[in-house]
Amino acid sequence: MSGDRQKLENIAYCARYAFMPNRLHLCGPENQADVLEFYSKIDRPQKSIEPLLEKFETMFPYLKMIAAANREKDPFEKKIAEAYWIGNEKLMNVPPRKLFDHLRFNLRIDKSLGFKDFGDFKKKFNQIAPAHHNFHVFSVLKRTGNTKSFHTLASMDACRISWGIVDEILPGRLKVKTKPLAIDARGRIFEGDFIQKIAQNNVEGVILLKGLKKGDCVSMHWGAVCEKLNKEQLSYLKHCARLSFEFANLK
Repeated sequence: MSGDRQKLENIAYCARYAFMPNRLHLCGPENQADVLEFYSKIDRPQKSIEPLLEKFETMFPYLKMIAAANREKDPFEKKIAEAYWIGNEKLMNVPPRKLFDHLRFNLRIDKSLGFKDFGDFKKKFNQIAPAHHNFHVFSVLKRTGNTKSFHTLASMDACRISWGIVDEILPGRLKVKTKPLAIDARGRIFEGDFIQKIAQNNVEGVILLKGLKKGDCVSMHWGAVCEKLNKEQLSYLKHCARLSFEFANLK
């Protein structure tokens, strides 16, 4: 595969996860039509949307930080994007100090969290915090994307990367078995028991993920299917979710 083609494939992979929150006007630039057009040809992309993805104010700085920690020049290299969205061995090269400095000096969470909340965050910051999307959703974000609405359990559940097993394939949608986000009486978040849920697999005639069958494991973001997961990817996603829950539930 040529370098240009590989670059497009990398951008396409990242776009699978960035697409839906952008479509909902929650993250990234107001170029939803351009992103949808790119997604319509995602199996054989012809034109890069890299400049648009660079405008995602949380995702892109994370990708740059993970890439730098792994001495990778391209922040959209597939394994770098996979590390942020799903989790993989690349996260092992991001030490906690580097993650904390990224949050404070690149994302300026001391400003977004406020003095007291940032102080509490700093005190509990430890070795288990992964440079992962779900960690950021559970422990850093206070508001839903570009909106002024404070995060609720439902919005965190939608914003995190979750997984499910395809139970039935419907026109433009999938019926999946998945574990929803739950909260106990002490305010600790965790995954509940399996339920059936509908995941979107079509936006304005564009199929998001093709070739699925019953029993496939898929990742989901903001109610839409993103990727078919293999066993190793699912294991990493579960691991990063567990670490993210542990950190979020520290008092």
